[in-house]
Amino acid sequence: MVDFLHRAVTVDTYTLVVVALLSGWAGVLTLHVLSRTMLALVFVPGFVLGALVTNYAFEVTGFYPTSDRETNVVIACTMGIIIALFALLIVMRFTAVIARLRVEHHRFRHDIKPKPAFAREPRRL
Repeated sequence: MVDFLHRAVTVDTYTLVVVALLSGWAGVLTLHVLSRTMLALVFVPGFVLGALVTNYAFEVTGFYPTSDRETNVVIACTMGIIIALFALLIVMRFTAVIARLRVEHHRFRHDIKPKPAFAREPRRL
C-alpha cells in the first residue's frame, strides 16, 4: 500500500495528463448518460483511482501489451477506468437494493386496509 501511494504521488506528467483527460471524458459521458451531476462527480474520483491502480498493477506485474511506454499507459488507464465503472455501477446497484429493502421494512402496514376476498363490485349500467 505504501509503495502504491509513493508511486501514485510521484507519477510522471504524461501519466497524470492521460489519467486526467480520460477520467474527465469518462465523467462527462457519465453525466450525459445518467443525467445526474452528483453521480458524475462521485464517479470521477473512482475513475482516477481505477486508472492509477491499473497503471500501478501493470508496472508491478511487468505486463506490457505493446513495446511503446506511452501506449501502455493509455491502455492501462483505459482498462482501469472501465473496471472502475463496472465496480461503481455494482456498488450503486447494491446500495439501491439495500435502500429499497430499508424503505419496505419501514413502511406502515397498518394504514393499508386489506381488500375483502369476496367484495361485490357495483354494477354499471
